[in-house]
Amino acid sequence: MALVGIAAIVFAKRRDEGRALTAHRPTLRRDLLFFLTMLTLALGAGALGLVPPLVLAPLFVLAYVGYVALTLRRGGETESEDELPDLVADPDSSTPPANWRIGAQFVVSLALIVGGAHVFVEELLVIAERLDASPLVLSLLLAPLATELPEKANSVLWIRDGKDSLALGNITGAMVFQSTIPVSVGLAFTDWELDRYALLAGALALTGALIALWSLSVRRRFTLPAVGAWTLLFLGLVAALVLT
Repeated sequence: MALVGIAAIVFAKRRDEGRALTAHRPTLRRDLLFFLTMLTLALGAGALGLVPPLVLAPLFVLAYVGYVALTLRRGGETESEDELPDLVADPDSSTPPANWRIGAQFVVSLALIVGGAHVFVEELLVIAERLDASPLVLSLLLAPLATELPEKANSVLWIRDGKDSLALGNITGAMVFQSTIPVSVGLAFTDWELDRYALLAGALALTGALIALWSLSVRRRFTLPAVGAWTLLFLGLVAALVLT
């Protein structure tokens, strides 16, 4: 959120909206409420342990399936669609690409993403061992650079072009996914015992989502104070991880 807000400031002169971030408020509000609910349950399960994690795991998967079904039925406003770029596997723009080419590029791309994630995790563990540091602390600092930052490049480009709904929907949709599917894997295959760093990161994420929800409800859009608050939250997390 801070990143797209900063992008809006940088590209303010070429945007009709200026510095303000505008989007389909009902869609964003739904995503934020869903995220707040699921992440609160996940943190509660890790901190209090009132319900066995293995029991909760299927509920998080079902919750995401329900969210997807609801989104497909009640999709918000759409942006004007630009012409899609040519497929890497089929650079000829004169004819539509064959379905098998689309499928092949998708499979290869997914394999590269999964393979890259595996290499990243393995090397992060090696670095943590050599530095005698907590793998969780390193992952909280470095994982966003390897996972979220490249994805958010899309949001920055959309912000530049004034497509705020796409940019913000990309973020809130990712928040919903991260608060359900990865959490369900953690609940199912780990003890889900969250230490202070995980709880701190989760608490700051909830705070950021509450700021977004407040800004949508009161200001009816995302403005500079919200962007500043999100930036301070992330910098606060970095400071806490580095200094403790």
